[in-house]
Amino acid sequence: MNWFHVSLFFHLIGVGMIFTLLLAGPIIEANFRWENDIRMKQHAAKMLRSVGLLSPFGALVLILSGIGNMVFLHITVGNLFGSAAWLGLKLLVFIVLLAIGMVISPKTARQRAMLLDQMNQINPPEDAGEKMESLNSKQTLFFLANWILVVVIVLLTLFKP
Repeated sequence: MNWFHVSLFFHLIGVGMIFTLLLAGPIIEANFRWENDIRMKQHAAKMLRSVGLLSPFGALVLILSGIGNMVFLHITVGNLFGSAAWLGLKLLVFIVLLAIGMVISPKTARQRAMLLDQMNQINPPEDAGEKMESLNSKQTLFFLANWILVVVIVLLTLFKP
C-alpha cells in the first residue's frame, strides 16, 4: 500500500461523510415537517444542526485528500484548465456546493430555530405558519440543490468528459 492509496481511502471516507449528510438531512427534515408539537420540531431542528456539523469535516477531508490525489497523479493547476478540465469543473461544482452549505443552510436553520422559539411563546406571531412554510421551502430547495450538485460531481467523476 502506498500514499496514493491512503489518500484515496480518505477521499472515500470524505465522500461517505457527505453522502451521510445527503441522506440523513432529508430524513430528519421530513420528521421536522410531520411533527406537530413545537418541542419535537425544536428537537428535530437540533438534530439537523448536529448532522450539519459533519459537513465541514467531510469537506476538509475531501479537499485535503483531493489535493493529495492530484499530487500523486501529477495533476497540476494548469491541467485543470486543459487535459483535466473535468476535474476543474468538478472542483468548481464542489465549491458551489460548499458555498451553499456554508451560507444558505445555516442561515435558514437559525431563522427556523428563532421562529420555533417564538412559536413556543405564550403569544406566538400571527404569521408564524406562513414564515415557517417559507423557510421549509428554502430548506427543500437547499436539499434539492445539494443532490443535483452531487450528482453532477459523480457524473463528472465517472465519465470525465
